[in-house]
Amino acid sequence: MNLQLVLIAAIVFLFAGCATTPSPAVQNVLDADQAMIESCKFIGSVSGSSGWGNLAASTGINNAKNEARGQAARLGATHVVWLSVMGGYSPNVSGNAYKCQ
Repeated sequence: MNLQLVLIAAIVFLFAGCATTPSPAVQNVLDADQAMIESCKFIGSVSGSSGWGNLAASTGINNAKNEARGQAARLGATHVVWLSVMGGYSPNVSGNAYKCQ
C-alpha cells in the first residue's frame, strides 16, 4: 500500500515538473475577452498543443497556451482571445491575437 502511495506521489511530481517556463515575450501577451480588444487591431490566429494530457491536462493546457502566446508574441500581438481550450489526452487551444495600444 505504501509503495503505491510513493509511486503515485512520484508520478504527480514528475508531471508537475513538466510545465514550460514562458519567456518574457510570452508573459507580455495577455489573455483578453471581446470587451478588452474592441479598439485593438486583429493580427492573426494562433494555436498550440501539448503531449501532456489525461492526468496532466492542466499542465498540457498551460503548455499549449504558452505555445500559442509565443506565436502571438512573434506576430507582435499584445493580447489573445481564446476561442477553444480543450484538455483530455491531447490538450490544444486556439485563439485570435490582437495588438492593443
